[in-house]
Amino acid sequence: MPTQGLLNHLYARGSRSVIGEWGPNQLTIPEQVCARREMKRTPARYFEFGVGQGHLYQLFVERGWKCTGVDPGDWAGRFPNVYRDLSDVDPTLSADLLVVFDVLEHVSDPVSVLRSLHKLAASKARLYCAMPNRESLRTRRDREKWRMVRPLGHVNYYSKKSITLALKLAGFAVRYVRATDLNELRFPRRGQDIKPALIEMLGLGDQWIVIAQRC
Repeated sequence: MPTQGLLNHLYARGSRSVIGEWGPNQLTIPEQVCARREMKRTPARYFEFGVGQGHLYQLFVERGWKCTGVDPGDWAGRFPNVYRDLSDVDPTLSADLLVVFDVLEHVSDPVSVLRSLHKLAASKARLYCAMPNRESLRTRRDREKWRMVRPLGHVNYYSKKSITLALKLAGFAVRYVRATDLNELRFPRRGQDIKPALIEMLGLGDQWIVIAQRC
């Protein structure tokens, strides 16, 4: 297992072995789920671990939420109140909504990270996370050629049972979990689009979306 220091160093330099290629300039499916559910609420305290390109973070800033984030990459510095490391965050922060999308596969000790987030979470705070689904249809078909296999990038892969257990060990209870694909589902207009649409509709996609609550 590579050290977290090495993983952070590679990520901060934008290494393709860690982050791959940036996706489309739009909200991912997990980000859409979060925005759809949370934008109806009165603005409160938002914390995002792994701000990345910042599409979701900026959206919450614009909607009047009090936002704090963490991302070791230089690109995140253009967003307000984003720090390089969790240790830089005010330990008295009490966030009502926490987001950790596409991060837990990159860390050497995911339970430790989740416990750190638990300390920053207000009572009954909601936690949204997304990570690779090791039980997906493509995993079973492609095995070592699965598109989510990324040496020095994805060092953890999750089953429904394992992510539920990790969250429980950190003090969170799972309230919602489903498998989805990586990009926005569109109505299939070509033959080659039918299979991805079916994978999404049947819940056999490459990524988990999980919503948990602080116990």
